[in-house]
Amino acid sequence: MGIVERRERLRNQVRSDIVKTAKEIAREDGWTAVSIRKIAEVIEYSPPILYEYFESKDKLLEAIRVEGFDFLQAEFVKIKSHFRNPEKQLSEVARCIWVFSVENPEIFQVMFNLEGAYCDSKRVYSHAMNIRDNPVWEMIAILRPKSGEMVTKTYYEWWCLTYGFISITMTTQPRYAFAQAEPIYMEGVRRFIKSIM
Repeated sequence: MGIVERRERLRNQVRSDIVKTAKEIAREDGWTAVSIRKIAEVIEYSPPILYEYFESKDKLLEAIRVEGFDFLQAEFVKIKSHFRNPEKQLSEVARCIWVFSVENPEIFQVMFNLEGAYCDSKRVYSHAMNIRDNPVWEMIAILRPKSGEMVTKTYYEWWCLTYGFISITMTTQPRYAFAQAEPIYMEGVRRFIKSIM
């Protein structure tokens, strides 16, 4: 391996360590405890070196937000190719979002500015909601084969139902109550799917 490749690999490793450490601190102490200085202290780098990777906490949070939406998008693509029935696909997408939020609350918090994880950037939302090559929009389009505008409206309602329900649950309910909220969430998803068929 050449010097350039080695440097690039080291750079990617440091960047990954920064992101991982930020998430670990957030999981343990909440997002308000996360700072470039605190991360630098944990990974034993000086803050100026971390600023070479992320010029601000906002940029770090934006990278984590991208990571969350990219992960879910890849999962949605897998669901679309694994199940033929669009009703089942949407149900599995909803379940996937729920499981992701429960297993990765610190990432979900960044995705939706919850619990002190405020990120000013809205760029990721427009990318995640874009209908081009969007597997969830395509699932809805099969169930509701009307004009694109109507499908897009329904897709927005889907976002509000799934991500909104989880965001409100995370914000208002103690962690132990999530297990009781899941069946309510899935029942709402089933009713929504039936309403668009």
